[in-house]
Amino acid sequence: MPCLAWADLDDADSLELFSAWEKPVSTVSRAPKPLSQTAENVTVITTKEIESLNAHTLADVLATVPGIQTDHRGGPGNIVFTYIQSTSFSHMLVLVDGVPLNDLADNFTDVSTIPAQIIERIEILKGAASSSWGQALSGVISVTTKTPNRYRTISGSASASIGERATADARAELSGTVGKLGYYLSGGYLGSGPLLPGRSNYGNDLQAKLHYDLPGQGALWSAFAYNQARRVPAFVPADLGGDFKEDQKIRNLRASLGFSRPLNEHLQLELFARHGYRYINNSDTLISDGSPLSGIISRNEVTGGSAKLIWRESSNLLVVGGEYEHAEVRWVDPLQQNVTLSGKADRWGVFLSDTLTIGPLAVTPGARFDHPDASGGDQFSPSLGATWQLSDSTLLRAYTARGYSLPSFNALNLPPEKIWNSQLGFETQTIPYIWLKGTLFRNEIWDIDTIKERHIALGSELEFRTNPLYNTSLGAGWTYTDTHRTSDDTPVLAAPRHTVQLALRYDDQTYRGTITGRHIYWNSNPAFNGRYRGLTWDLHLGATLLKRENSSLELFFSGHNLFNGRQYQDEWIPNVGRWFEGGMRVKF
Repeated sequence: MPCLAWADLDDADSLELFSAWEKPVSTVSRAPKPLSQTAENVTVITTKEIESLNAHTLADVLATVPGIQTDHRGGPGNIVFTYIQSTSFSHMLVLVDGVPLNDLADNFTDVSTIPAQIIERIEILKGAASSSWGQALSGVISVTTKTPNRYRTISGSASASIGERATADARAELSGTVGKLGYYLSGGYLGSGPLLPGRSNYGNDLQAKLHYDLPGQGALWSAFAYNQARRVPAFVPADLGGDFKEDQKIRNLRASLGFSRPLNEHLQLELFARHGYRYINNSDTLISDGSPLSGIISRNEVTGGSAKLIWRESSNLLVVGGEYEHAEVRWVDPLQQNVTLSGKADRWGVFLSDTLTIGPLAVTPGARFDHPDASGGDQFSPSLGATWQLSDSTLLRAYTARGYSLPSFNALNLPPEKIWNSQLGFETQTIPYIWLKGTLFRNEIWDIDTIKERHIALGSELEFRTNPLYNTSLGAGWTYTDTHRTSDDTPVLAAPRHTVQLALRYDDQTYRGTITGRHIYWNSNPAFNGRYRGLTWDLHLGATLLKRENSSLELFFSGHNLFNGRQYQDEWIPNVGRWFEGGMRVKF
């Protein structure tokens, strides 16, 4: 493979960049397989990349990913709306250790509640993923939290940072393996004062993960997470045309239990059970006198499980499985003391995916049938993809799939929104010292909202990274999407057209620095007076002052929105201006 000799100039990052094709991903087919056999547009983010950003939550990481648009509504931990390639925030599926985060009421995913420090790996599938996952119209963001340290009895870290307006982040974690039992424990606090007028967030969280190697072969694992927060995601004073603020109290719990065991040389069985609970108490009040305007208390509860068989040979990977979930949602208006929404659903689905390799060609058919109970009728989601390794340095991809997204529980009379997604892409290293990836995509989405509109989006995505030279590398990504209605060919507002991400990285194992730039042309309704010219720039620095075999002391610093760039789609919800923070981390 070209350029590997040049990697001797720097650390192992060079090798990682140019051997990424052989790294496995599991989000696509629900079983690990190399990226070189993955027809879909997939981005993988590692722990090292997350640490280089001094990130607080999953939302901070997603903001740097090409093809992703994030709309931050305040400081760290406050609400963030996330979009994949300009589709609706309600169209994607977010998983943490296999447990969906999506809210039953509107399919919203609160990515700002996932601490970045607990994340080991993020896999992002951009494009219809319903043939594997059910309702995943625009794609899947799959988060894997840190696994137990298998080589030490006890290890861990502690970190703390403080920034302007009483912004603070404190966290501790322990990890290790005793005999056949591995454990990972983590807890933390995240608070941000009014980096935007009136908006704040204060919350804490707890995570636990256990892994047990069964006698002979196989494994048993479990994960548990709980977080709570109180925040003010909306604050609109009278001088901006309003006089209200929104107070929000949230509690989230997720738990899972998994089992895997080889049945023979080629066949493996995996069982998985999960439970999720989400509580939200929203109350709107007048800023001027504190009198209540409205309020909703919502409770979501989902219990489910899945089973799958994985058949693996040198030229074939076949995955067959099924899953079931029981979902309940209940909305109560505390002012009127009445129930405004109550619903239950028993949903099940069966899926099949195959990866057949013939020399440099890999063909990946897939299909899934879902019975979503009262939510708009049964759904059939086929997919077909192929990769062709044209040479040692170039890979071609093609993919087409049907997907869907279920309506919210307060609109079960509506049909699911549906998509036909097609992609053509390439990945190449033929240009010396550069990794280049490009994708063309076409999305046709129909049965949109109550008026059942049909949209067609034509787009492209281009991403490149350089091989590290003197410990320094450059990365960039650009996404363009043109979305129109088929009825009259008018453009669809609030579907971002341009997204640009830039990154300059330096890392010599002692000192590190990352500069990121971000621009989103939100294409919002002109009446909202959005502002999105130029880029917003962030700076993240770190220095390892002391390092021993299993311990280290690190100082870090971040400057956010260094030049006070304005990037927002609604003047009622501007982005946060320039602010600074710093902290330290101890690993042992």
